[in-house]
Amino acid sequence: MTRAFETIRGRATHRHAIYLCCDARFFPYALFLIDQIATRNPARDFDLVLMSSTTLPTHPLLETHDVRVVQIDLDELDIKLPVDARISLASYLRIFGPGIFADDYDRLLYLDADIFYQRGDLSKLLRRDMQGFAIAGVRDLPQMRKPRRVPDDFKVMGLPQAKYFNAGVMLIDVPQWQADRIEARALEFAARMGDKLKLQDQSALNGIVQGQWLEMSPVWNFIYQQQTMFFSSMFDVCFYHFVGRRKPFMGSYGGVPMRFTEPYRRFMAAHFPEALPAVQDGLDAERKWHLLVGVLFFHMLYARRYLRFEGYFRSDWDTL
Repeated sequence: MTRAFETIRGRATHRHAIYLCCDARFFPYALFLIDQIATRNPARDFDLVLMSSTTLPTHPLLETHDVRVVQIDLDELDIKLPVDARISLASYLRIFGPGIFADDYDRLLYLDADIFYQRGDLSKLLRRDMQGFAIAGVRDLPQMRKPRRVPDDFKVMGLPQAKYFNAGVMLIDVPQWQADRIEARALEFAARMGDKLKLQDQSALNGIVQGQWLEMSPVWNFIYQQQTMFFSSMFDVCFYHFVGRRKPFMGSYGGVPMRFTEPYRRFMAAHFPEALPAVQDGLDAERKWHLLVGVLFFHMLYARRYLRFEGYFRSDWDTL
């Protein structure tokens, strides 16, 4: 399925790429993650790509890090997808990436813009054996607590239990994705399910693959929330993923430590000073200690369920 798109800057220079999708609002945070990756991989053998359905701002770091910027036209979309006041068509952008880049890249790593890169050999990740699967990912948080749980959106859509990945980090074998018609099937599934599609493209992708994906260690997509923040010390995390409304770069709740908020504050102060006031300033434990006590209590209740995954993966490269 071909989509109309325009390359705003840059071009393909390698056969592998990391791509992010964002709008102007999330552009500073996407560029923060790109800066982290580019700075720690100066001799990288993969491209860095930003996708958007609208015009993105210009910024010197795009040239500094040789970021390819691609704008996709959704006006000609030939299928009606469920949207609402909160979720726009742009929510489905990541599904279009492999088809758009099919002639340029053999492997893609998709990353959400609310991710913090701590470590990890990304070149090796992009070259790992995917065992014939189109998608490799990490199990979503509810199934880390209860692996046999039927995902909530599967219940609504009338689907059986299957292992369910969080789509914020996806390693994609592009030829296999194309051969399996993932994009077309996901869009058709989304259109058919309509309002039953609770998590948009994540629901659609999981709905069509039904557990047929390669499961990677949680270190590649550690879901960082109040219910997991202390558990993160048990894992040598590569990507922290700040899902939900509470993120280090927005919101008033002081629930994110300075080890995350300070890098965001320094970056925004240097490159996007208008975004700096929204960045949190550490845990704010003096005023909100009682909230942290509640967080600790939750961790006590669910420690056994969450930490079982610590024993399933001996290295970054183990799979289930």
